[in-house]
Amino acid sequence: MSDIYHIFGYDLTVSSDGDLDLATGSDIGKQRVTRRLATNPGDYIFSLDYGAGLPARIGNTDTLSDISAVILQQMKLETSISQSPTPVVEMSDLGYGNRKINIKYSDADTDQTVYLEL
Repeated sequence: MSDIYHIFGYDLTVSSDGDLDLATGSDIGKQRVTRRLATNPGDYIFSLDYGAGLPARIGNTDTLSDISAVILQQMKLETSISQSPTPVVEMSDLGYGNRKINIKYSDADTDQTVYLEL
């Protein structure tokens, strides 16, 4: 079954023939990872433990290693992510409460190396 092309937080996109766009290749995994990291646990009533809840952590006292551990834990649960090699999460503190997250992983379906920046 195909996934609808949808970037978390944005509108759905329409193809040139008027249908909803479908995600292909590594875009499927990117969308799933972004959705998982941005979804708060308890938001999906049929899977209450789904999600890392990164938006809810804004303003918290979480350290970079705390957030990195949560991200890696969630990456292990995502079927579109190959577990070998292990996903890599790099975080940097940009100051004033801003953080940059770089994730590198291997897509389980395409076997491509994927880079995701949050």
